[in-house]
Amino acid sequence: MAPPPVATPAPAPAARAPEPATSTAGSLAVWLVDNRVQGRVRLERGGQTVLIDAPAGQYHAGTALKPLAPLFEGPVSASDFQALDDAAWRAAVEGAGEAQPLTRLAWLGGLLAGQGRVVGGYGIDSRFHMVKWPQTEREYPKHFRISTVMMKGPATLGEIAAASGVPEADVADFINANLATGFAEEYREPEPEADQAKSGLFGRLRGR
Repeated sequence: MAPPPVATPAPAPAARAPEPATSTAGSLAVWLVDNRVQGRVRLERGGQTVLIDAPAGQYHAGTALKPLAPLFEGPVSASDFQALDDAAWRAAVEGAGEAQPLTRLAWLGGLLAGQGRVVGGYGIDSRFHMVKWPQTEREYPKHFRISTVMMKGPATLGEIAAASGVPEADVADFINANLATGFAEEYREPEPEADQAKSGLFGRLRGR
């Protein structure tokens, strides 16, 4: 007598390919630095609310920055921003505190972006300097010492930390914040100028 046929197991379902990230995904810091926020909007995240007036370059969320850190956790998409008409905007900003420069919010986003590391693919020997004196915040008293060192001339992350007496992680965060807002930049040695063409009377005479 022939043995009963063995049931063939059903093939495992094909793994579902992950959905591609939308082009609108990114942290609030990216949205601010890239000027992607449009109009007057409300954003709520992590129990915090910010009202952004992009055309005016302002926001309303109180004067303190540290409580706004949850706004920068994880990616946001266009649907997370609630557009407000004129009437809704007037009602929302009433009691929301004075308007603040939107660059402060972008600065905070840069400060939180690297979590103690300089972002952007810079090398360990990269040197940074301030191109103008930044707006230092009372909530971050160490930043005054870092700014003072960076205003003296280009220096590496390690050199700035040693000269200011501030841990490298804090210096890296400060550099990120000021790279994002244009107060700091990587220093590059100027390229040697090419030999200038002879010009003027004496140049023509020497060329004879």
